[in-house]
Amino acid sequence: MAQKDFFALLNQPQRFAVDLSSLETAKNALLARLHPDRFVNASALEKRLAEQMSVRVNDAYQTLADDLSRARYLCLLRGKDVNEHKPMPAAFLMEQMRWHEKLEAAEQGRDRAALDALAAQVSAEQQAIIRALEEAFDVNNDTEAAYELTRKLLFVTKLLSQIQSEE
Repeated sequence: MAQKDFFALLNQPQRFAVDLSSLETAKNALLARLHPDRFVNASALEKRLAEQMSVRVNDAYQTLADDLSRARYLCLLRGKDVNEHKPMPAAFLMEQMRWHEKLEAAEQGRDRAALDALAAQVSAEQQAIIRALEEAFDVNNDTEAAYELTRKLLFVTKLLSQIQSEE
């Protein structure tokens, strides 16, 4: 028997835009059915399978609830590995370099206002990429564009995390 993908497991449409409430409801319903109390009189194999399935449900939820993880997963389902080494567009790399220079300058100068401004700028870019991903995946069904946007989101999310760790 083939394993269901995470969307099917949680009874969700295979889309980038997810209903987080529906996702959580599906997760909770499955975990309630797999709770160890329901398997008190079950065989060791049934208990182990229920435990493994609970882990899979939690993995599915964690993957689909996070924008970057969900985008990466959708790319994989469509045959694109975001971790594959491929050069980024020069303009995007230049923007990354400028942001890193601003981060370094703000860190060295202990400039809280500069860190906040950079965080706002990078966060706005992150949200723009997320909106573009929804369009690429769900509206245009453009796997190549979604793949490139996911790679950008990976960079931007990492940078935002670095900025926030300095705050």
